[in-house]
Amino acid sequence: MPELWLSIVPALSAIVFAMWTKQVIPSLLVGLWIGSMLYTGSFIDAFNQTITYVMGVLTDTGNLDVLLFLYLFSGLVALIQISGGVQAFASVISDYIKGPNKTLLTSWALLPITFMDCGFRVVAGGAIIKPLTKRYHVARERFAYMLNNSASPVIILIPMATTFIGYTTGVINKGMDAAGIQGSAISLFINSIPFQFFSYTSIIVALASLVPVLNFPKMKAIIQQNGPEHSHQQKMEGNINKDLAFEASDEIRENKDNLEKAETAEDQMGVASKEENQMDDSMDMDMKQEEPALKPRLLNLIIPIALLIPLSFVLMWNSDTPSRMMLIALLITLIASVVLYLIQGLELKTIMDRFVKGGNKLMTTIIILVLAWPISDVSQDLGLIQLIQRTLGGAISAVWIPLIVFIVTSAVTYFIGSSWGSWALMMPVAIPLAASTGSSLPLVIAAVLSGGTFGDVTSPVSGMTAMSSGISGADHMTYVRAMSPYNITAAAVAAILFAVIPFIAG
Repeated sequence: MPELWLSIVPALSAIVFAMWTKQVIPSLLVGLWIGSMLYTGSFIDAFNQTITYVMGVLTDTGNLDVLLFLYLFSGLVALIQISGGVQAFASVISDYIKGPNKTLLTSWALLPITFMDCGFRVVAGGAIIKPLTKRYHVARERFAYMLNNSASPVIILIPMATTFIGYTTGVINKGMDAAGIQGSAISLFINSIPFQFFSYTSIIVALASLVPVLNFPKMKAIIQQNGPEHSHQQKMEGNINKDLAFEASDEIRENKDNLEKAETAEDQMGVASKEENQMDDSMDMDMKQEEPALKPRLLNLIIPIALLIPLSFVLMWNSDTPSRMMLIALLITLIASVVLYLIQGLELKTIMDRFVKGGNKLMTTIIILVLAWPISDVSQDLGLIQLIQRTLGGAISAVWIPLIVFIVTSAVTYFIGSSWGSWALMMPVAIPLAASTGSSLPLVIAAVLSGGTFGDVTSPVSGMTAMSSGISGADHMTYVRAMSPYNITAAAVAAILFAVIPFIAG
């Protein structure tokens, strides 16, 4: 029994080291090496065992499907950005938006064309809406809050055609392997969607904030300071009748310093810096609002989305290999998109350059997966399942497991600033814990995903938080202080639901 406690050391050391350094990748590597040393009992052999664990991940076909999906999907998003589809859509909607609330609601209405990835959603939505926020005197912090809370809380609920689905099914599958559970990871994910309480509460709170009396004091003060009576100078800075594309370019020039924050903001899996508003240069998200290489056309945005969504649904339906089917759907969509852009005159060299650069944006995500999955393996080899069964299995009532998992995951994500990092760390522990205690698997999986989502949109060192403030031109810490009461309120309601629902479900 005493030696079984060693099974929690790899994941625990990775979590502690990540909270201390705010660096996910080296923390996972340290945790994996420590676990390998405990398993082999040798300092030198631990290095060989670490490599063995990593190679085991890379030789698994299911794992490779997920890794390839992430890389190819990020490349597709880059091609959509360079094709001019976003700019075309911006020019179409500019004449239909009047007033600050309609402007903010439009950022939500853009979800059908920006839902594929959080980074793409924030950048594309910011490029389209930001000139309108200036026209109607929308506070930058308020705009950043709407951008951020309409990204990961919504996208995590979509069961196909997103970077999230490829990643989450991968970590869920690893947790299932650790617990010895057979079945479909995608099915468990879909079953967890109704219980992802933080996503629902944060969306409701964000939309409710459009009603002035429902705002918290800090945001109320910011809104009042940005009202029309205080914005005459801002209004006179440019001609509001300029077309949207010109206004967007003007915004970029005027807010160069703020955009530089976004240019170096990492994606939702990125490595957060200890310094406020500064991100690791190696994690450059290339968020520059570059000119499209093609004449802006709506079909350059619509066709890839219209093809990928139904194709993913059809191929994944009743499939025994959903990760492979998602990959096939993505490949077909990618080929069709390349042909579409070639017909319009986009050079193959440019396509390959942008595709590779786009895929490389998720290399950090891929590396973390390659290191996080083996931590689950070494923990299992050290006896994690037996430890859970002999201790927590009888010490904690099953009804409290979802609440505990939600609180722990929220704390971990808040401190390390990476929702995907916390999911990779927590899922292989939470699923065996649920299985051994008899707790609801979909509910516990939802608790992990909800906790990660809370940290993703709340932590001051989160990449998505920094990206949203940077794109909107808001002061980062002013934004963090203004939006935190909203997310904390949503998290408190979600915690109550995670505590109550298990009793109701019985």
